[in-house]
This record gives sequence, C-alpha cells and structure tokens, in this order.
Amino acid sequence: MQLPWDEHFFEIVLPAWQAYLASESELTAAVSSGDEMAAARARYRALREAGSASFYLHHFAEIVLRARPHWLPAEVADLRNLRQWLAGHCTTRRTDQRIDDVRLLGDVADALKHAVLTRDPDNRLVEANDAVLLTGTRSGEGRFGEGKYSGAEQVMILSKVGRRALSGVLQNVVDAWRRGAGIDLPPIGEP
Repeated sequence: MQLPWDEHFFEIVLPAWQAYLASESELTAAVSSGDEMAAARARYRALREAGSASFYLHHFAEIVLRARPHWLPAEVADLRNLRQWLAGHCTTRRTDQRIDDVRLLGDVADALKHAVLTRDPDNRLVEANDAVLLTGTRSGEGRFGEGKYSGAEQVMILSKVGRRALSGVLQNVVDAWRRGAGIDLPPIGEP
C-alpha cells in the first residue's frame, strides 16, 4: 500500500530524521560516559540511523513526484527537475552556490547504499561510503554553525566542497520540503 505523500512525510521521513538526531545525542552521551562498549554501540547506531534518514529523505522526492500534490509546480516533470526545484528552497544555497544539499544528500544516500559511486563520478560531491564517517570536529569547524563542536563525535560528510555535518544537511533538506510544500512541522521529538 502506498501512503499519501503527507502521511509518508510525517510517519516515515520525519521519524527517521528524528531517530538520527536522537542517535547523535546518544553518541555524545556514550562517548562522554567513558564506557567504550556503549560508545561503540552508539557509533554503529548513529551510522545506521544516518543511512536510514538519508535514504528516506532523499527518496521522498519519488513519493512526491508520483503523488503530484497541489503545491508541486506543473512544470516539474521528472525527478531531476523536482530535486532542482527543491534545492531552490535550501537556505545554504542562498549563501554558497557551490552547495546543493539536495544533491549532496543524494550522493550520501547512494554512497551508503553502493559503497563506491562509479556512475558519473565527476559530477558527484561524494565519491564513496568512506566519505561519510564518524569523527570529532574542532571548535568552529562546522559550516554555517551546524553540527557539534569541541571534538564531539558526529557523522560528517567529506565532500568535494568541504566537510559538512550530516545533521545540517538533513535539517536543510527537511526545511526545504517544509518551505516548498508549505508543510508545518511539529517541534523535534513530537510525531
């Protein structure tokens, strides 16, 4: 059974994103506790939830294209056009034209699924799954004030246009859907 686009967004996409955010918080707590077993489990969970959130959010465009809701412009005829339209609603694109978080998220989802991206590698922002990793960041290293600071471990993307916190990319794409579709989102943590 195919869910309506809005139900899919609220019941599949947002819970996956929220589970990822919760896993990042658990990772911070586990690493801070000094319990290496708990930290290892938290690292795996963060990577697993990162993949899940990336897959569901990236592929939501396919759900929207199939559903053709009233807010989708009539000139959006295919998936490529839809993702370009969505990228226009991303806030980081307004400050840095090299960054297209919709495209970056797609490359992350594809890299996590396929390991190495061999189709059109010159036009990819991420080339392989080893570019999506858990790492600490130095103070002020995250772009646009995104991500954790002061060495806290988090899922980072090492792309051709620089390091990005996955949490920031996911947030930007969720917000782009919200702006583009006129979707009101509940506060984080609420269904």
